Amino acid sequence: MCLQLAYLPCMKKTIITTLISFVISSLTVVHAENYKAAKLKYSLDFLIQKTLEMKKQTKREDIPLPTFHFQSTTPLKQFQDAIEKQWGYRPDVFTNAFSVINNEVYIMDEQEYYDRHDRCMDDSVVHELAHYVQVKYLNWDLADESLEWDAIEVQTEFRKEFCK
Repeated sequence: MCLQLAYLPCMKKTIITTLISFVISSLTVVHAENYKAAKLKYSLDFLIQKTLEMKKQTKREDIPLPTFHFQSTTPLKQFQDAIEKQWGYRPDVFTNAFSVINNEVYIMDEQEYYDRHDRCMDDSVVHELAHYVQVKYLNWDLADESLEWDAIEVQTEFRKEFCK
């Protein structure tokens, strides 16, 4: 069967999102007996400030800050309800995400995950805050796949400087 070209971007996005969710779900199984919550190295205010600086923006009082939800204290159902409409499917596991509709940032806080990937939880927060700035400050459309690469660049820059 031949697909029309108009469906390729949507199909590509669906495939990429599904693959990302699969990879994350295979890497982030939380075992209660071994679970150790990660802690932020920096304050949320600092992370917001640095993200805005990296995106060449200044804090605007007319744009509400997102609410933050961490995996260890947030029911999976709440995460699923917030993300399902945005992603077009109900994720099976908790992942890092920015819910545009609810203006909420969801962050995995399992220390073992960050240790295994030589990262700090702060860079995940900055990645999701980059999406927040893209949408709320710059009015970019998250359906544009290049926004993910932009958020990864901001995250990587932050990680190199602050997650040592």
